[in-house]
Formats: sequence, structure tokens, C-alpha cells
Amino acid sequence: MPVATLTRDEVVERILAAFRRYGYEGSSLSRLSEATGLGRSSLYHYFPNGKEDMASAAMGAVGTWFTHHVLSTLNSHETSAIRLQRFAGKLTEYYANGMAPCLMDVFTIGEAGSLFQQHLGGRMRALMALLAAVAEEAGIDKVEAAVRAENAVVAIQGSLIVSRALDSNGPFLRMIENFPAILLGPQPAE
Repeated sequence: MPVATLTRDEVVERILAAFRRYGYEGSSLSRLSEATGLGRSSLYHYFPNGKEDMASAAMGAVGTWFTHHVLSTLNSHETSAIRLQRFAGKLTEYYANGMAPCLMDVFTIGEAGSLFQQHLGGRMRALMALLAAVAEEAGIDKVEAAVRAENAVVAIQGSLIVSRALDSNGPFLRMIENFPAILLGPQPAE
């Protein structure tokens, strides 16, 4: 696609891909320029505060997609187990079967960690609260539901790291298969 026809959203998607690949510090303006096909002046036109604005836009795009496609699966009238299975399926899609890094993960390291810690911490707490609410709806005690929700987020993030380190999506896919049980406990066979 010619650079002149890129929308801001398309530019953000390309920036997001660069951040996922190189991290915040590894995504130099040269790499971001190469990823978008835009010169530095054009990047600054879209993002006046430079790389920090680009990272914020990338996080915003992820947040919007994640809310509409992943978190929305938790807000239905289906059973908790079915909602968690759907949630896990959308995680599989978003994380490319466990081989794509989590932007929140790469933004917790180095300079980005200092810049975005409050924002990222808020997102993690919100995710854990949503997962805990699903567990509570299934009859799990509030305190235990919060612990299980935290364990579920740790399982997601940990399985992504282990999968990338082993160059195998097996750890992630096994976590996905067992995701409802992480929050709800062992489930009866269907």
C-alpha cells in the first residue's frame, strides 16, 4: 500500500508491530520510520511527542481491540465456563497461538516501564477484576476469586514468555485449554 494512502490507524498498526518485535527501546525512530514507510517529520506530524505518543497510540489500539474482541466475551449470559472458553479462544487469536508477544510485557521493561507503569498496572488490575467477577458469578468466594484471577493473568503472561523462549506454542496452548479450570477449578467432562 503506498505510504500516502495510510490512515492514522494503519500507521498505528505498523508501529504496534514494531514495538511488539523490538520492544520500546529497540524501536528507534529509524525502525519506526521503516515500519511505517514514513519519514521522521511525517511521524512527528501524527505523533508530536515522538515515540512516547506512538507507544500511547499503540496501547490505545490494543486496548480498543482487546475490549471489543476479548473482554467482551466475558459479558454475556452464558455460563462462566463458556465465557472463559470464548475468552481463551480470543486470546489465542490475539497472541497468534502464543507466538506473539504481549505489548504490556514489552512495555514493562526499561524506559517504557517508567513511562507506562501506572497505565499498564491499571489495565492488569481491570483485567483481573473482570476475571474475578466471572469466578464469583460461578460461586467462588470473593477473596479466592481475586487470587485465581491473578493466577490466571500470571498463567497467560508466563505461558507467552515460555512459548517464545522455547519457540513452541505448546505451553500457551495447554494453558488456553485449561484456562477455565484456572479460574473455576476442575470442570466435569462434557
